[in-house]
Amino acid sequence: MLINFLNSFQISRQRFFTYKYILFFSIPFLLLISFAGCSSSKKFSDEDYNYNSTAKFKSPDIKVLLDDKPKTKNITLGSNVVLSSADKRIAIVNEGNTLYANIDGDKVIITIGDNSFTSESFKIETKDRNTFLSYNGKSYRGAIKFFSDGSKLIIINELPLEDYLKGVLPLEMPIGKGDENVEALKAMAVTARTYSFSKMNKNNKTFDVYLDVRDQVYGGVKAEKALTNKIIDETKGLILTYDGKPAIVFYSASGGGYTENYKNVFGNFDIPYLRGVKDGDKPYGSIMPNFEWTEKYTEGKFLSMLLNAGKIKNVNYTIDDIEIESRFASGRVNELKISLESDENGDKEIILKGNRIRSIIRRANGGILRSTMIEIEMDDDKNIEITGKGNGHGVGLSQWGAIYLSHEGTDYKEILSHYFPGTEIKPISYDN
Repeated sequence: MLINFLNSFQISRQRFFTYKYILFFSIPFLLLISFAGCSSSKKFSDEDYNYNSTAKFKSPDIKVLLDDKPKTKNITLGSNVVLSSADKRIAIVNEGNTLYANIDGDKVIITIGDNSFTSESFKIETKDRNTFLSYNGKSYRGAIKFFSDGSKLIIINELPLEDYLKGVLPLEMPIGKGDENVEALKAMAVTARTYSFSKMNKNNKTFDVYLDVRDQVYGGVKAEKALTNKIIDETKGLILTYDGKPAIVFYSASGGGYTENYKNVFGNFDIPYLRGVKDGDKPYGSIMPNFEWTEKYTEGKFLSMLLNAGKIKNVNYTIDDIEIESRFASGRVNELKISLESDENGDKEIILKGNRIRSIIRRANGGILRSTMIEIEMDDDKNIEITGKGNGHGVGLSQWGAIYLSHEGTDYKEILSHYFPGTEIKPISYDN
């Protein structure tokens, strides 16, 4: 590939020389350095979307945060890559070389062998779309970029939105057997794309989304499956809109039989299409494994959770009572009152509200409580038992509810209309 590149510019082979496996040459408009390794060299269209359309789409790029903890990082390249700085291409680095990245203030320094380069940012990418980049044991499409925030190295994966979704969909919803979940997966694909698109339009400085449950779980190329890749391709560009604008969407594993108003979980205002809807007389999401669940606590364990949440300064209390003060229309707890007694500290009442309950009263394994659609009891020995239904905040799409509807033969458009009433499915028109 290197000789072909040289021949294309009619550069004589005598004009470069070898030094420690590094080939140097210069071109008036480009400095290109090849490092030899151990191995050989926005607008919306009102047209109806047509799956068989011959229109060409160019997906916008999304930026996924892979890492923001290290000050330095060593990456052994699993493929040949092009290394670029913020303003120019500077090197072709062959498979097997190790790239060392570290920061100096707001600058990034990339070192390969005896050569170092400094810039505000760097990017590595493969020239072949079917060749992937490796980072922390995972393979990624697109490019990997390096930035500094002045104190640590920020590493992101920048890639087309549609490619990103291929690494999300199989991790966010069960694929099922055969085609039983296909319509649910299509609904989830549109929902995930809409969520991602809204995050991309917030003028984020370095990245758009996290790769975990803070946004959507993203596993790169190894997470992809043939069926879900096909579904992403079939729904390419489709998002939910409301009043001609991209919708704000959320989803959770199971709404517990009744989804929740956006206002009750995330904000101080209502969103018309994010209001609670009943999920069947028998909850659609009840087909989820462990739809009904139980958590048990000793008094000491319960007090320790209040301590960890900063609600009490020590655990020298006795729990007098735990009462559900009010519920939302969905049945989820709005206010939970905990009455404590203490000769040392004095009596105390703690009010926990809404979805915040889940992050304070945690599960035995340390995870957040599955949902707030709960009942709570305490026996004479101060042992506490919480029984609940569903999993998640309950706003928007219920994933297991969608799976149930898919099994019943409901298509993805009807599924989305059920969970996001009043929205429309529209394609994003990507300009070439």
